[in-house]
Amino acid sequence: MNIHNFETHINKTILDRGFNYYMGGRVVESYGLGDDKYVFYIEGSDDYEVTVEVGENGDILYSECNCPYDFGPVCKHEAAAYFQLVEILNQMTSNGKVNGKPSRRASLPEVLSALSKDELLEIIIDIVNDDEALENSLIVKYSNSGQELESCQQLINAIVRKYKGRNGFINYRDIGAFTSEMESVAEKARTTQNPLLAVDIALLLLGEAINAFQYADDSGGDIGSLVMETLELITEIAAIQSVKAHQRTEVFEKLLSFSDHPIFDGWEDFRMDLLEICLEFADDAIHREQLRRIMESMLDEESSDRYTNYKNERILQLLFQLIEQYGTQEEAEQFIHGHLQFSSFREELINQCMQKKNYHKVIELALEGEMQDEPYRGLIAKWKKFRYIAYKCLALKEEQQKLAKELLFDGEFEYYQDLKELASEYQCDFYLCLKQELKSGKGWDARRIFLKVIETENDLEEMLEFVKDNPSYIEEYAEKLVKPFKEEVIELYKKYIESIARDSSNRREYRIICQKIKRYTKIAGKTKQEELINQLKDLYRKRPAFIDELGKMK
Repeated sequence: MNIHNFETHINKTILDRGFNYYMGGRVVESYGLGDDKYVFYIEGSDDYEVTVEVGENGDILYSECNCPYDFGPVCKHEAAAYFQLVEILNQMTSNGKVNGKPSRRASLPEVLSALSKDELLEIIIDIVNDDEALENSLIVKYSNSGQELESCQQLINAIVRKYKGRNGFINYRDIGAFTSEMESVAEKARTTQNPLLAVDIALLLLGEAINAFQYADDSGGDIGSLVMETLELITEIAAIQSVKAHQRTEVFEKLLSFSDHPIFDGWEDFRMDLLEICLEFADDAIHREQLRRIMESMLDEESSDRYTNYKNERILQLLFQLIEQYGTQEEAEQFIHGHLQFSSFREELINQCMQKKNYHKVIELALEGEMQDEPYRGLIAKWKKFRYIAYKCLALKEEQQKLAKELLFDGEFEYYQDLKELASEYQCDFYLCLKQELKSGKGWDARRIFLKVIETENDLEEMLEFVKDNPSYIEEYAEKLVKPFKEEVIELYKKYIESIARDSSNRREYRIICQKIKRYTKIAGKTKQEELINQLKDLYRKRPAFIDELGKMK
C-alpha cells in the first residue's frame, strides 16, 4: 500500500470515518522521527497514537495504532493519519525537503536535562501539590533525615486517604493501584541497611495491610497477597545472618511483641505466621524459652469450638517444631502422643508407624481417628485411606475389599480398579451389582461415581438409559452413543434443544441455543439442522430476536 493511493486499499467505511477525523481537526499533533517515520496523535473516544513509516517511493512500510480495533488491517485513526501525512508530504520542495515539516519531538530526559535545578524543583512541587501520597513517597525514597519511620507512617496514611476518598472504602477497581503504592513502603524496608528500622517499617505495613481488610474490597485477593508478601519480607529480615547479636535480640522482641497486637484478632493465621518467623531466633535458649512461654499462654484448653481448636493446633505445631529441633526424641514422641486429638499429630504418628511397617498400629490409630472425627467427612476419608494402605500391606483382602467399596461410595473413584481386581473371580456379577447399588444411591457422589464407572466400562446401553432420564447429558455423551444408537440420539438431542427453547426468553439464551444447534449438526447433519431451525422459527415467530439469531446460522 502506497501513501499516495491508500484510499483504494482501505474499507470505504473506515476511510470515510478517517477522512471525517482528518477534516474535523482530530489529528491534534504530529512529528517526525527521522526522515521516514512519523507519529500522530488522534482525538477519539480516547486519545490514540499512530506510528507510520514510509519508504522513499511512498510505500507504507509500517503502520500501527494503539487503539483496540481488531476487525481489519487499518483503523479509522490510521486512515486519518494517512490523510495528514499526505498533506505533509505534499509540502515537499523540489530539493526533497519538507516545508514546515514537524521536527523530531525531544524526549522527556532531553527536555528536563536542559532545565535548571530551580525549574526542576518547581515542576516536582507542582506535581506533588496535587498528590499527597506521591509527595510522601518521594520523601520516603530519597530522604535520610533519621525520620524514616515517621515518613513511612505518613506515606501509609496518605495512600490510605488517597484511595479511601470520601466514601471511606476502596473499590475493587482501585485495589491494584492501592497495593502497588503500598509496596513502595516495603521497598524502603528492603533497601535500608538498618535491620531494626527495616523490621519497624515492615510491621507498620503489615498492620495496615491487615487493617485494610476492613475498608477494601479484596475479592481479587490483592490485600491478602500484600499481607503475605510483607510476612515474606519480615522472614527475609529475620534470616539475615550478619546482624549483630544485640540487634537480633531487638528484632526478635519487636516481632514477639507485635504478635500480641489486637490487629490479629480474627486473623489468627497471620499471628501464627509471625510467631513462626520468631522460630528463626530460637537457636538462642533465652529467646526459645520466651517464645515457648508466650505460645503456651495462648493455648485455650477450656473452649472446644472448632475455631479455637484450629488455633490451638497451630500453636501446638509451632511448639512441636521447637521440640523437634531443640528437644529430645523422647520429648517429641511424648508431645505427639499427648495431642492425638489433633489431626496433624495423629497423622504424624501414623506416618511414623508406616515407616516402621507397624501396620496394626496404623489401623488402630486410623479407627480411633474415624470415631473421633466422625462429623468431618474429609478427615474420615483421610483415616480410611491410611487404614486401606495398612490392610493392603498386610494382605487382608476381605477387609481391603470392604473398605475400598466404602471409599468408592464416598466419592473416591480411584479405588474402583482395586475393588474390581479384588472381585476378579466374579467380575460380571460384581459390575452388575455395583452398578445397581450406585443407580439406587442418593446424592451427587453416587451419580458422579455411577457415571465414571459406566464410562470406564464403556457401557453404552446404560449411558443411553441415563441420558433418557437426564436429557441435558446428551451433549456430553452424544458422540459416544451416536454410532450404535444414531436415530435415538438424534431424537433425544432434538427434544433437548426444543425443551430449552421453550424456556428461553432473551437474546443471550437464544445464542446459547444456536451454539447447541451447531453441536447438534455435527451429530445429525445439515438436513436435520435445517428442519430443526425451520421448526423453531415456525413455533417462535413472535420472538423476533430468536428468529434473528436462528437466521444467522445459515
